Formats: sequence, C-alpha cells, structure tokens
Amino acid sequence: MLTQAIFAALGGLAVICALGVVLVRNTVHGALLLGLCLAAVGGLFALLGADFLFAAQILIYVSAIAILFLFVVLLAGRRAELSEEPFNKSALAAAVASGLILIVLLGTIAQSKDALKALADSNLFKPTTGDIGQAILTTHALGMEILGVVLLVSLMGATLLTKGLSDKEKIKP
Repeated sequence: MLTQAIFAALGGLAVICALGVVLVRNTVHGALLLGLCLAAVGGLFALLGADFLFAAQILIYVSAIAILFLFVVLLAGRRAELSEEPFNKSALAAAVASGLILIVLLGTIAQSKDALKALADSNLFKPTTGDIGQAILTTHALGMEILGVVLLVSLMGATLLTKGLSDKEKIKP
C-alpha cells in the first residue's frame, strides 16, 4: 500500500513538473522543473527495482541539468523570455485533443488491466547492469559511437556560437 502511494506521488510529481516545464515562461524555472521531473522519474526507477537505471537517471540526466542551464543562458542570452503568451488561439483545441487522448489512454488501461497485472507479476523485465552493458558494447556499439560523435559536434558548435566573431572576422557591409 505504501509502495503504491509513493508511486502515485512520484508519478504525479513527474507529470506536474513536466507540465510546468512547458507552461512556465522563465527559462531558469523551466530548467529547475525539468531537473525535478527527471529526479521523480529516477525515483520511479528506484521504486521499480531498476537500480542501474535509477543511478544513471540521477547521475546523467539530473546532473546534466546544470549543463543544460549553462547552454540556455549562453545561447539564449539574458533575455530568454518569450514575447508570446503561453496560451494562444490553439489552447482550446489542444485541451480538447489532450482530453480525448487521456480518455483513450484510460480506456486502454482499463481494458488491459489483467494483462498488465500478469506482466507485473512475471519476472520478464530484469534491468541489470551486466545486461545493459553487454547490449551497449555488443549489439548497439555502432549507435553509441555515432551518438558520441553527434554530442561532440554539438558541443563544439555550441562553443563556437557562444564565442562570437572577433573584430577581424566580422563581415563589413
């Protein structure tokens, strides 16, 4: 019973923080809400017994919020506020579409309740460090190398964008 209450609290916190990331206008508040949302997801991993995923979520994603914050401040500048309102003419249509999607999702969960219970009782998913490491270093090794190169190029590009042009490099009209 306590496990279900903690799961519901962490899940609710993650959803509320995710909505806050989308709806707040201040980039600093958005980054902090994103960090809290990712920490709540890490708590869900811990609650489900996925110790490696919990540690990776906290160490990689939540710690990377500081880096994300730096990129936002460096690339967007001090005036990162949006001039547009967060709610526009499409807000009503988006709310109706979200409601319909929620109804379909709840209906799907209600229809597949027995299958979800059987899946939860089985030991089908065993996220262990050894299995994940083996998959990353064998089956998905090429994808991980490509991801590393893409991240390196994006970091170099962000550094060049924030550096700016020197007086000699500026193009004169």
